[in-house]
Amino acid sequence: MIALIRKLLALCLCVLPCVGLVGCSALATAMWITGASDVKPEYDGFKDKKVAVVARPVVALTYRDAHVDKELARRIQLILTNRVRKAQWIDQQKVEKWLDEHEWETFPEVGKGVGADLVIGVEIEDFSLYKGQTVYQGTATLRVAVYDCATNQKVYEKSLSNINYPPNSVVPTSEVPESVFRREFLSVLAEAVARLFHSYDPHEFWALDTRTLR
Repeated sequence: MIALIRKLLALCLCVLPCVGLVGCSALATAMWITGASDVKPEYDGFKDKKVAVVARPVVALTYRDAHVDKELARRIQLILTNRVRKAQWIDQQKVEKWLDEHEWETFPEVGKGVGADLVIGVEIEDFSLYKGQTVYQGTATLRVAVYDCATNQKVYEKSLSNINYPPNSVVPTSEVPESVFRREFLSVLAEAVARLFHSYDPHEFWALDTRTLR
């Protein structure tokens, strides 16, 4: 904290001559550079816990999107493995193997089956890729919850409603293969879920309309 304050003060001293020109934006920039403006996670109870990530659709998906739930869970787990290192993340292949071999109803069942203390459960309430026959605009609604496997209790819940990608435009189907657009949209959804559980810089998410499809 002391080092952060010193860095911030040094930056303020550097920008003081420009205060008349840029006003408070200099301080905002300094906070951004030092990470002081990061958004904190909504739930942060993963320390020293074994955590599994599971997603499932609660609506019928088309045959082309049949594996969206597994792909979404993989992407969420990958982000959180890199961003929340104080937790022990259950290998996604182990989770998928258990899911393929068992009938289940509740997320804590899955957690207990793979040896997890907590489960991040993601219910896909809506998912589509098309705005019309010739243009893409991904739309999804997700319900995210964290369950304690020992008590079967829900310890956190958040609904992510009407996520649109791109948020203010469409992408012609002639420009991008469906598989590429689906992959990009799932990355956006995975980031939206993962941000509930790790700190992040809000500036990173201001330009989704101009994001390059990978």
